[in-house]
Amino acid sequence: MDSTFLNKAAFAALLSFGAVFLSWTVAQGVIPHTEPLHPTFSVPDTEKIAIAPYMAQANAIRGADLAQQICSSCHAFVEGASDGVGPNLSGVSGRHIASAKGYAYSAALSGQNAHIWSDQALSDWLSSPARFAAGTKMSLMGISSPAQRADIIAYLHSLGDSGLPSSVSPQQGPS
Repeated sequence: MDSTFLNKAAFAALLSFGAVFLSWTVAQGVIPHTEPLHPTFSVPDTEKIAIAPYMAQANAIRGADLAQQICSSCHAFVEGASDGVGPNLSGVSGRHIASAKGYAYSAALSGQNAHIWSDQALSDWLSSPARFAAGTKMSLMGISSPAQRADIIAYLHSLGDSGLPSSVSPQQGPS
């Protein structure tokens, strides 16, 4: 290879990179980066559903059965029981998120600690833990039925000293 060929190749590469950089810079200045005011479309089952109307019909006995089927492989429900793969759920309703003593929460859920497990927050969590706190360790895909989530929440109310979670406004839960 002679030096003329190498010079031409280097000049072509430099010119190409320069053209790409210039095009990108002009495009950034001409076309503003904005988010749409409203989503163009919505994916089914991703909207938050108000749980309060379902709580009026909730049944703690059905919730206990569902919790045993879905949650008991990872969570304990009896006060004072040791944590499993997930934290003990006794008294979870109405307490601060990621606040069970001795359990190592993921950074995603620990970041929600200022919020309270209200009925709405519990429902949002049960509908999709990964959407509620991206990066969570919980592997549950989610419970799509709001009635089933309400039943489980009613059962969680009956565990431990849960206070009055129904009176906690949804605004106190994560957005």
